[in-house]
Amino acid sequence: MTSYIARRRVDWGDCDAAGIVFYPNYFRWMDSVFHELTESVGFDQRRLQEEFSLLGTPLADAGCSFKAPARYGDDLEVAVAVTRVGESSLSLLYRFACGERAVAEGREARVFVQASVSGLAKAPIPAPLRQKLERLHAG
Repeated sequence: MTSYIARRRVDWGDCDAAGIVFYPNYFRWMDSVFHELTESVGFDQRRLQEEFSLLGTPLADAGCSFKAPARYGDDLEVAVAVTRVGESSLSLLYRFACGERAVAEGREARVFVQASVSGLAKAPIPAPLRQKLERLHAG
């Protein structure tokens, strides 16, 4: 149940002293692929602010399980699926592969937020965006 597929080439600077991808890079890639996914269905962080008065979609939870090392020069496929659409949040599953070899599996929970007196508050997912996210979830 893949919603979107992106590609990432492992650069020298992505690796640690052992020559394998330094783990925070998986979180950076998940974040950038999330933003590619949202742009592909017609909304981005700027549109959330300008059209819906939302501040964005910060992380509420994230994790990653590492299956096999990725190294400098590897071409990774990053497949992301929307696994849940809630009232103000969504969950995503990311699968990283190098060819047929599973490299990592990540997850994120993101919350739509607006400004509040105390800083941030959950906000309902706007109806036009909810429809797009639900189609991704169903797909």
